[in-house]
Amino acid sequence: MTLAARRVALTLTTACLLAVPGLAQAAGPDLNGYKLILDDEFNGDKLDLTKWQVGKQPNGGQWGSDSYFITLDPKEHDKFNQVYTVKDGVLNIRAIYDPNFVDPNGWKRKWYSGMIATAFSNGRKPSAEFREGYVEVRQKFPTGSGVWPASWAINMKSQSAGGDPEGTLEIDGIEAYGNDMTVMRSTVHDWGKKTDSAGVKYNLPDMSADFHTYGFEVTKDEVICYFDGAEVQRLKLLRPNMDDKFFWMFNLAMGGGWPIAMPASGHYDMQIDYIRIYSKDKDAVAVKAEPVGK
Repeated sequence: MTLAARRVALTLTTACLLAVPGLAQAAGPDLNGYKLILDDEFNGDKLDLTKWQVGKQPNGGQWGSDSYFITLDPKEHDKFNQVYTVKDGVLNIRAIYDPNFVDPNGWKRKWYSGMIATAFSNGRKPSAEFREGYVEVRQKFPTGSGVWPASWAINMKSQSAGGDPEGTLEIDGIEAYGNDMTVMRSTVHDWGKKTDSAGVKYNLPDMSADFHTYGFEVTKDEVICYFDGAEVQRLKLLRPNMDDKFFWMFNLAMGGGWPIAMPASGHYDMQIDYIRIYSKDKDAVAVKAEPVGK
């Protein structure tokens, strides 16, 4: 998505700001009938590349932001080990400023960071995809102007060689902007029809102060968002009759229309304790690990 499109989307979702009363850890959705198709507790000492694509879109490109997402390209090996680290049961994704960084895309970005995704650019089957399902992530966000982390999904057909004639359908389970980490934004974008769900922003506890659980349930016609197990909002899916599946991405981008504040350390860290993905589709399977590709 372009930065201009993100700015429009941000304007649309700022129409309403609500406080969520009495938030406490709750049970979350009823997952009876759901199948766990991907579970990563990050208990090893490195990222499990049989589960995750890193850096790239399924078509091999990069998403637009003010940070380059590090990939498996051998030329990026040293930076890969800086950006994606696993220790003590936590995946750390680091955004790093380097004035000498040469952007491989020629976009002149000086920040590089990371993204993990369940769809691959080497032709292998996604590690997790669903039409109806539930995603749960326990994580801690960084704070600072220009920090732009997200957990989001788009429909698989939109990334095929021919694309989706109806355009991309995007679910932003959460987009957070580091200038205020007490605000959770969730939106559905139908880029083909250029329409958006009536997104609502919610005031929450500081998402950078501690780990919290974020859940996104996709039904036939809704996206239901949870914070620490408590439902906080429902969004119209916009294409209830679509039969295409979604793949999911988790990234620490920079920019998003905001100036980037430079921390003394020169970097920002996003930490993920676990990611669990469930499917309610009749053909749901936990995809068997395949050889790792670039």
